[in-house]
Amino acid sequence: MKQNMLPKKFLFLIFIFFFTTPFFSEGQSNQRIQKQFDNALLYYKNQDFSSAIGELNKIIEKDSGFQDAYLLLSDVYKEMKNAELEIKNLILAQNIAEKPLINFYLAEAYFSLANYKNALLHYKTYFESGNISEERKSEIARQIENCKFAINAKNNPVDFNPQRLSNNVNSNNDEYWPVISLDQKKLVFTRLIRIPGRIPQEDFYFSELNSAGWNKAQPISEINTHQNEGAEILSADEKLLFFTACNRYDGKGSCDIYYSRFTNQKWTQAKNAGAPVNTGNWESQPAFSSDNRFLYFSSNRNGGMGNKDIWKIEFKGFDPIGNIIWGEPENLGENINTEGNEISPFIHPNNRNFYFVSDYHTGMGGYDIFTSKLSADSVFSKPVNLGYPVNTQNDEQGLNISADGRNAYFASARNEISGLDIYRFELDESIRPTPVTYAKTSVIDAKTKQAIRASINLVDLSESNNVRVEKTDDSGELLVCIPLGTNYAFNVSKEGYLFYSQAFRLEDAKTLREPYIFTIELQPVELGAEMNLYNIYFETDSFSILSKSEPELNKLIGFLENNPSLLIEIQGHTDDTGNQDKNEELSEMRAKSVAEYLIQNGINKSRLRSKGFGQDQPVASNKTEEGRQLNRRTTIKILGK
Repeated sequence: MKQNMLPKKFLFLIFIFFFTTPFFSEGQSNQRIQKQFDNALLYYKNQDFSSAIGELNKIIEKDSGFQDAYLLLSDVYKEMKNAELEIKNLILAQNIAEKPLINFYLAEAYFSLANYKNALLHYKTYFESGNISEERKSEIARQIENCKFAINAKNNPVDFNPQRLSNNVNSNNDEYWPVISLDQKKLVFTRLIRIPGRIPQEDFYFSELNSAGWNKAQPISEINTHQNEGAEILSADEKLLFFTACNRYDGKGSCDIYYSRFTNQKWTQAKNAGAPVNTGNWESQPAFSSDNRFLYFSSNRNGGMGNKDIWKIEFKGFDPIGNIIWGEPENLGENINTEGNEISPFIHPNNRNFYFVSDYHTGMGGYDIFTSKLSADSVFSKPVNLGYPVNTQNDEQGLNISADGRNAYFASARNEISGLDIYRFELDESIRPTPVTYAKTSVIDAKTKQAIRASINLVDLSESNNVRVEKTDDSGELLVCIPLGTNYAFNVSKEGYLFYSQAFRLEDAKTLREPYIFTIELQPVELGAEMNLYNIYFETDSFSILSKSEPELNKLIGFLENNPSLLIEIQGHTDDTGNQDKNEELSEMRAKSVAEYLIQNGINKSRLRSKGFGQDQPVASNKTEEGRQLNRRTTIKILGK
C-alpha cells in the first residue's frame, strides 16, 4: 500500500540517526566491531544481503547489546521480504532500548503479514507516543482504520470460491485481464508468452463457450504485433476493442490507449486513440460503458488528485476517416480518486455499478477492489470495499463482471507451474451489481429482406429525457444493453419506412430475464402499411394519455412531419378483459385522444382519422399477460400518400 512516509531503503539510516550515539554499549566502541558493522552496512547498500547477515551475526555474538545490529538485520530481512525475521530483530532491538519508531516498523511488518491485531496495537502505541508530525499522524490514523476494517472483514467474510477455467483458456504462460461478453459465451484476455531466448510477449487471445465448455483459445491475429498489447476492454456489441500499448512509435507518452474496430468479420489495424485521451504521461486500463458513451481510464496526467487517477471522457463516434471524436476528459472526483493510486476501472453493463482498484481507500493492504454506484452520469457514491477474501493483504487485480451480475472473472497466481491463470467466482449477493438483459436486433426491409442501417432509440420511461441513440451496422445488426428496474420504449426508424415500436417492461424484474433476440422488418411507407405502437399509455379504464407516452408520440409527430403528404388512420385496440362494448368504446376514445395530441402539436387535422376496434383484432393470445400487453396497442395505418 502506498505510504506517505520515508522510503524503505532509508529505514536503517533513520535508525542510525535516532539511536546510534546514545545507545552504544562498551563493546560497541571496539574498533573491530565498528569495522564489521561498516562492512555490513556496505554489503546492505550493495544488496549483498547474505554477507550483511553474516557480519551482523558475528557482531551480535560478540556484543548482544549492539542495538543497531538488530536494526540493520531487520532492514535486511525487510528487503528480503522475510517479515517474520524482520519482526524478530525489531523486537530484540526494542528490548535493548524502546523507541517509538520501532513500533511503527513493527506495525508495518505485522500488517504485511495480515496480522492486523498486532499491527493495530503497534500503530496505536506509535500514535500515542507523541513527537509525531501532523502529516504522520494522519497517515497512522489511516493505517489504524485499515487494521480495524481488516479485522472486521476477516471476521465477516463474503462468499468466495474461485474456480480455475479450463486448460483451453489457461496454459503454462500467464493469462490475465479477462473480459467476458454480454452473453458470457466469449472470453477475451491477455496472454504473456515466454519462449526461451526471447523477450516475453503480450498478445490477445479469445475463447468461445459451447456445450462442451471453452474452446481452445485463439490469438486475435489482426491486432497482435511483435510489441506488447494488454489491458483490453470490449464494447458491449463486440465491435470495438480498446487496449493499452507502451512505447510505440506513434505513442504520445509512456503508455497510450489504442483501439481497433470489428468490420467485415475482422479487426482493423489498431490506431492510437489520440488526444485528449492520450497525453505525454501514462494512460492505461480502459473501460467502456455499454451504451458506448464513456471511456474510463487510469492516468497520472497533470490535474489529478494523487499519483494515478481514474478519468472519463465522452465518446462521440468516428469522423469520416475513422478517428474517434472525443469530448473533454473529466476526473472522477474525490469519492473515487485519492492521494494514492486508483487503477483498473470497470463499469458494469448496467452503467450504474462501477468497480476499481485503489491502494489508498480503507482496505486490507496493497491494492484492494472497490465498488461505487453511479447516478446522473457523474455522481459516484462513497466506495465500498468488496471485503475479505476477495481482497487480502496482497495486491488484487481488477474484476470483469458478467451482465447477470452473478459471475466475476479475474486473474490469480495460485499455481506455481502455470503462473497467472483466469478464474471465475460467483459474487456474494451483498456485492452484486444490478443485472442487465440485452436486445440483439437485425433490421431488414420487409419486402426485399435486405439489411438496413437504421437508427434505434432506447428511452428510459422513468426519465423520458434519458434517450440512447444508436445505429445498426452495415449488416443491420445492433446489440444494446437494457438494465433491469425500469420500463423502456424501443424504436427503430429509417427514412422511407414506418418506424418500429417495442416495449421492454422491466420495472418489476428482479432477476435476469432472457435477452430479446429478434429480427425487425421495417415496412416501406406505402398505402395500407401499418405499424403497431406499444409505448402510448393511458390511465386505467380511461382515455387520458400518461406523460410517459410523450417519447413515442413525439416520434410519431416527427414521422408525420417528415412525410407531410401522408393520410393516416389511428386505431385503438384492447385485450379481451372486461365488457366487449366498453372495450370498443374505450379504444375509440383512446384513438381520438392520440389524434387530438397530434393536432395540438401541429399536425393538420385533415390528415388524421381515428377508429376503435376494441378486442376484435388481437395480434397475440389473450391467455397470457404478455399476449394481452401486445393486444393493448395503438396502430397507425397509411390511408393515403
